Amino acid sequence: MSEGFDPPEDELDRLVAASIAGALEAMLRRTEAGERLALIRTLRGQMETVLAEAPVRDDPVKGIALRTRLAALFDAEFTRLEAAEKG
Repeated sequence: MSEGFDPPEDELDRLVAASIAGALEAMLRRTEAGERLALIRTLRGQMETVLAEAPVRDDPVKGIALRTRLAALFDAEFTRLEAAEKG
């Protein structure tokens, strides 16, 4: 984040969630309809692995808290996209 930009946690969550949604939706637009669910599931698995295996630096409590927030945001978006594809 840039210096001086320190939004409240709920606002930061909304900004990150919107960024995640935009990136995933852009990928899905470039993917054939029949392949989207597989892509969503692959991306979900990759993010789970990255969040679980990346080294924690500096303050481990803050690092784990951040990963927990990111995992929840990614999970919510992947769940929404999966439901839309199955729908």
